[in-house]
Amino acid sequence: MRKKIMFTIICSLLTLTGCGEDMPEDELVNQPEPYGQEQVGEDLQASSFPLFEEQSYQGEKQFYTLPQLKDKVEDLLGDAYWPEVNLSAEEFEKLTGIDADMYVDFLAERQVLDAHIDTLIVIHAKEDYVGKIEQAIENYRSSIIEANKNHPQNLAKAQASRMETIDDYVCFVQLGADTTPYADRGAEVVEAHCREENERALYVLEQAILQ
Repeated sequence: MRKKIMFTIICSLLTLTGCGEDMPEDELVNQPEPYGQEQVGEDLQASSFPLFEEQSYQGEKQFYTLPQLKDKVEDLLGDAYWPEVNLSAEEFEKLTGIDADMYVDFLAERQVLDAHIDTLIVIHAKEDYVGKIEQAIENYRSSIIEANKNHPQNLAKAQASRMETIDDYVCFVQLGADTTPYADRGAEVVEAHCREENERALYVLEQAILQ
């Protein structure tokens, strides 16, 4: 008896839902695919739920302050990071010609004695002034090279210096710390060492700014 009742219920459901009946071919063609799936070749792939993907993969961007960016370089280089004195806005403008109207913020550190030239500069430029700041930094770099023509180790360090624009941050790195272990091997070796230190610093800055 129970089997009979179940059979009757199943038949009724099949009748109501149309299961077991053939659907016209044109209706089969026009049936929409289930949301969230795309036909690719003969395979069905789980597809895009755009909102879900944004929430899953688009993390919140973390913005570092300029002192935090400097700390990342200092942490990387350790005792080989020699800049120690922060320049004021007035000192920075006198040194580079870059005034406060051209940037959102800046950080410039150099060594205490002018005879030592390790320097880190990071400038958060205003959008319309990126090119002018780049030119000012290039001019500043050229002046350091000129001023150290008679100081071979400093000259190699100056020639190895790099300016890099990352997003709207203009970065200048002139690092290398103690180059005396390389001095006997010639200026090219000193310059190569300093260039490597500068590249390492720029890599850390780029990772932090663009993350």
